[in-house]
Amino acid sequence: MIPSSHSTKNALIVFAKAPVAGNVKTRLSPLLTEEEAANLYGAFLQDALQAYSAKEAFGLSDSVAVRLYLPAGDELPAHLVPESATLHRQKGESLGPRMLRAFVETFSAGFERIVVVGTDHPTLPPAFVGEAFRALAQPLTITIGPSADGGYYLLGMNDLYPSLFEMEYSHQSVFGDTMARAGNENAHTVILPEWYDVDDVQALRRLFGEWRAGAVIHAHTESALRALLEAHPKLF
Repeated sequence: MIPSSHSTKNALIVFAKAPVAGNVKTRLSPLLTEEEAANLYGAFLQDALQAYSAKEAFGLSDSVAVRLYLPAGDELPAHLVPESATLHRQKGESLGPRMLRAFVETFSAGFERIVVVGTDHPTLPPAFVGEAFRALAQPLTITIGPSADGGYYLLGMNDLYPSLFEMEYSHQSVFGDTMARAGNENAHTVILPEWYDVDDVQALRRLFGEWRAGAVIHAHTESALRALLEAHPKLF
């Protein structure tokens, strides 16, 4: 592994897309229009990037470099990308190769503890990300955060384990398949608390329920939820 030349050894890879109607949150249609789904995702994205880039966001003694990975051709308005984040391009034909390439690039850039996360879980406690980085302080460690749909919301490692990405995604056994691969590696695996992605109508209604019950929701997401409630008062 290349020695780190950074003031921090921690890097957070954020996989995201541009909030373009018809290209994001498609499983929320036809309940929502394509424009409404894109606006909701844009709110998730903006809140996530702000939260992840906040100083001492994860309660660590060391800082975390945020590396935003977008698909080729996707562009974000400048105001959505925090000044402290760096912009990179996803490379590969499917999700597994794209994540693997992002880890390879980030290790090659000198970082030693790397976590990848998405932007589909607007209520994810930042403390979970901090817990992942603290786990990675131990050599030969993999950390994973299972999601309620059978996938995972976070994957971290302090050495490269390509086998974890050599699989199919978007099915209910992603977490189990990843754990099986991790078990074949010379590494200790730390499992974080389960959380959920807002990818379908059931999860969106869960988010609305938590908001109504007083859960802390970031500002842009809360604004998007209010707009949806006004447009569809009988749905939520």
